[in-house]
Amino acid sequence: MPGCKKCKLEIAPTLFYRHLSKCAPESIAELPQHARHWAPHEFVKRGYFNPFPGLPDPHQQKKDVIWEALGEPWIRKKVDTELASILSSTHKLQNFEHVGFKTRITISKDVIQPCVYYRKMSQGEWDAVRNLPNPFQGTFNHINTDHYRYWMSSSLRKVTAFGNANAADAEGIIVKITFSQDPINVFRARLAAHQKPGVQADASKVAVHREGFAEIGNMSTDTDLAEVLVPTRLHHNLGFTSTQAVELNGIKQAFESL
Repeated sequence: MPGCKKCKLEIAPTLFYRHLSKCAPESIAELPQHARHWAPHEFVKRGYFNPFPGLPDPHQQKKDVIWEALGEPWIRKKVDTELASILSSTHKLQNFEHVGFKTRITISKDVIQPCVYYRKMSQGEWDAVRNLPNPFQGTFNHINTDHYRYWMSSSLRKVTAFGNANAADAEGIIVKITFSQDPINVFRARLAAHQKPGVQADASKVAVHREGFAEIGNMSTDTDLAEVLVPTRLHHNLGFTSTQAVELNGIKQAFESL
């Protein structure tokens, strides 16, 4: 596998052009327009890549996944910085779980329908709330544990692929919840990063996290929250408490299983 002479990394052929555009953009500018469709060969010819770098890199697949994610608009700036740090550390690369992260990249896109959320719930929960005038309150009554939050996600792909961390039934029901108003705007003053100290025990707060998306670590600061909500908004999960059940139901437009 050829290696970059500037940063010494080995790069998969499919990522030649992407890597050079970030690591050595001057090399892109020097390429004649007609040669860009066969850029890998041109890069080798011009000396930007070494086609014989030596022994295979045991972390090459992990590096390729990181290069795939770096700079993408649906990767938060904080995560982008951490990925760059992992790329430069053999120790961190050893512990980087790239297979799962690569899967999560594909679902970590921008929100398209801000008034639509999804929740995976057990058959028991669905049966208990499906016909209630306020299905949110029905869930709180059905589960009734301390600090319980009603989690929903803006991403159907996330819910389908990973489910809800609190769901009792991995093969449960996926519910589409359509609101008459954007919940982010309705509850904006009460939104908080889920792992920010004190948030989980504060029933007045609506918690936000990105579990199941291309994240490293937890959302724990106001900056983390801002990176998710800045236009265009990134996919996310919202966690409501029983104190918001009535207000949440007030903007409910449809509550249906898929």
